[in-house]
Amino acid sequence: MKNQKLQNGKKLNKKQLKSITGGKEICTDPFTKECLKYGIGCVELKCQLVDL
Repeated sequence: MKNQKLQNGKKLNKKQLKSITGGKEICTDPFTKECLKYGIGCVELKCQLVDL
């Protein structure tokens, strides 16, 4: 898919951007690859699963 710049486009807010990406967020630290937070809103499987 090509990146196109629109002349009359408007900037989306945080809620609208999140809905485009599917509502998931990256929960790992890019350097250590460890989970910063846990929950079903995370993209990574290891961060979605909470060990009890």
